[in-house]
Amino acid sequence: MGDGTEKNPYTREDVLRRIRKNGGTAEEPDLSGKVFEEGIDLTGIYLAGVILEDAFLVKANFQGVLLPKSNLRGAFLVGANFRGASLWGSNLEGAYLSHAELYDAMLDEIKWGPQYITGEEYSRDFLHAREAYRCLKNYHQQVGMYDIAGRFFYREMEIKRKAQSWKKPNLKLWSWIIRLLCGYGEKPERVAISAAVVIFGLALIYFAIGTMTPNTFLNSLYYSAVSFTALGYGSWAPQPTGWVKGLGAFEAFLGVFMMALFLVTFTRKMTR
Repeated sequence: MGDGTEKNPYTREDVLRRIRKNGGTAEEPDLSGKVFEEGIDLTGIYLAGVILEDAFLVKANFQGVLLPKSNLRGAFLVGANFRGASLWGSNLEGAYLSHAELYDAMLDEIKWGPQYITGEEYSRDFLHAREAYRCLKNYHQQVGMYDIAGRFFYREMEIKRKAQSWKKPNLKLWSWIIRLLCGYGEKPERVAISAAVVIFGLALIYFAIGTMTPNTFLNSLYYSAVSFTALGYGSWAPQPTGWVKGLGAFEAFLGVFMMALFLVTFTRKMTR
């Protein structure tokens, strides 16, 4: 008879014994932090509401098992088989899910935590974290949960950025810029915020330099906005002098790029 330790892990019979002792339900027995034998077969056991927080269930077989409202927060589920299993409403925040089989599983209403981070990323195991995020992204795309798939795509790209070496600073810097500007194509609101920062920031520069006629902040803001959108200045626009014209041309180029980036990210979010 196992006691849930590394030297004496729980077996299928131990789990059934704990459930029988609890009146036939898995809701009350707290199995948090317990160690289960590798590849434990839990098929055919009703595990609704089971508490397995931080438990070790390497290559566990949950195929077809009902685990709604279960607590698997931080559980070590590497290589676990969840084919056809129901995890509806369960807590998987910080769980280790690399190489887990999720085909035909039900993952509706899962609690992933506010940032959708798996245990692999918390442990800085970037190789397995990326594999886990790719698996979760593909699963949610297949079942039509595109918003959640986008969340895991963002985490996948974050892992890629974190794993990049400063020995290739160009790639590292480019990943950082794309993350900041548009969240790897998943956050169009970041493009809008960045555009506002550019317009107001350059307006302050124009105003501080004092090259507008008349030199007011509203004139500088108007010139910055018109430059950014590349709409053309017209005879009514404030006319700068000196090298500020070149800065305005650079802002126009930057504006065209950022507006195109916003359209791409916004359309990507709305059409999938």
